[in-house]
Amino acid sequence: MALVALITLCFWPPRAGAEEFDGDAAPTVQQLLHEIDAMKEQLRRLEHCNAATQTSQQPLTDQQSAPSSCSVGPGEVGTLECDAQPGPHSGYCCCGCYPCQCPQPEAPCIDCPRITTLNPYFNVNLFGALKADVLFNTARPLSPGTPYLLLPKSPRGLDETTFDTHARQSTLGALLTGPSAGDWQAGGTLLAMFFNDNVLADQYGFLPLLAFGELKNTDWRFAAGLQFDVFNPRLPTVLPFAGLSGSGNSGNAFRGQVRLERYFNPSEDVQWTIQMALSEPIATSIDPLFRLLSEDNGWPNIELRLALGVGAPESDESRPFEFGVSGVVGQLRSTPPAPGNRVISDVWGLGTDFRWKFSESCGVAGEGFVGQTLGTYSGGILQTVNTDTLEGIRSVGGWLEWFCHWTPRLHSHIGYGIDDPIDRDVSLSGPVRNETIFSTLLWDWTQSVRVGLEFTWRETAYQSILRDNEGAGFHTQFQWTF
Repeated sequence: MALVALITLCFWPPRAGAEEFDGDAAPTVQQLLHEIDAMKEQLRRLEHCNAATQTSQQPLTDQQSAPSSCSVGPGEVGTLECDAQPGPHSGYCCCGCYPCQCPQPEAPCIDCPRITTLNPYFNVNLFGALKADVLFNTARPLSPGTPYLLLPKSPRGLDETTFDTHARQSTLGALLTGPSAGDWQAGGTLLAMFFNDNVLADQYGFLPLLAFGELKNTDWRFAAGLQFDVFNPRLPTVLPFAGLSGSGNSGNAFRGQVRLERYFNPSEDVQWTIQMALSEPIATSIDPLFRLLSEDNGWPNIELRLALGVGAPESDESRPFEFGVSGVVGQLRSTPPAPGNRVISDVWGLGTDFRWKFSESCGVAGEGFVGQTLGTYSGGILQTVNTDTLEGIRSVGGWLEWFCHWTPRLHSHIGYGIDDPIDRDVSLSGPVRNETIFSTLLWDWTQSVRVGLEFTWRETAYQSILRDNEGAGFHTQFQWTF
């Protein structure tokens, strides 16, 4: 600082007629010293800001290795160290952020991003995805924004191309973590999309997918609420929310359910899983016609699944080889509007699912099913009973997918699905076969941003009074997860 002052004095313009230092020059030098002090303070602030910026851009592993003082344990009602020392020098919040697969700078943490609940022993973590879907189809599907099958071809040969852009597949969810009681951990999950309660209507709304609470430890899990099916739970990797429902992918509906799971681990690389559930017989969120035609017969559906996983668990808890066998039984009753006999239809299904990652980057997955009255489980091309006779419809189907991760960010999925009800069980205007070939390419630009491209070829066959249809579909999806 002395050197700066000396240089400044040497080059400072002299006052007119002054040959030596006198008292009149003192205020000017004093002002200069004050300016230097101000510049020094400004430099100190810049250094502090730079240090804070570097702190916010440290690798996520450094933050996650440090203990988080934002967590609230039993007996610690609202004790948050992040809020204990507010001020410009208190630093950034110590709460960990969402880990990334692809390295990227994290967003600076705000002061303790924690949702306050009335129950101080529960923590809530929000998550979700913003999705923009752009679809073009050469044949009119049901429904255009979420294709399940193709509608009959126009008898007059009219143009059937459709174009849709929407964000109904965006999701919003919350993970709840509660207190522990012994080795039992309490928690829950909420998840919703922006469809209305009739997905086939292709309109905006608010559609709950999951809303359940759970208690679990390393050997057991109990859950109750709105959950996905135990029967055939695996999903193909496709962009539409339909997920090949009605085209070979049975199961994966969401319904009220009470579930119990048991885990056995003979070794670290082997796990047996037994799942049992009592569930709501009719899930009406896909097609309200399910409820209009039928009702439950006074008792729940019973779902069971036995699964085997072999190999070291991966980041998503899946194992290199997985195989499952599942089943469902129940009853529906249908009463015709005109005088007639009430019809009671047995609900039953037998399914199998598998996933085999036979190399570091490639593998196959699939499902198969056979059963009756499975429309609410996405079987029978979404047909539960014959609309003319009200008898249950028998069907068989499945899907197969090959996947490959070319790089950590780029992966492709190619597959085929088919749902083939017995023709004589279907009404005169119903579909009797629905097939889909798909090819999906996904590019994870970062862990939070994904771009997807998909080509599909669909064929839907009808009873003789309606014309079969076939056509191509092109789907582009932009996704931002948080």
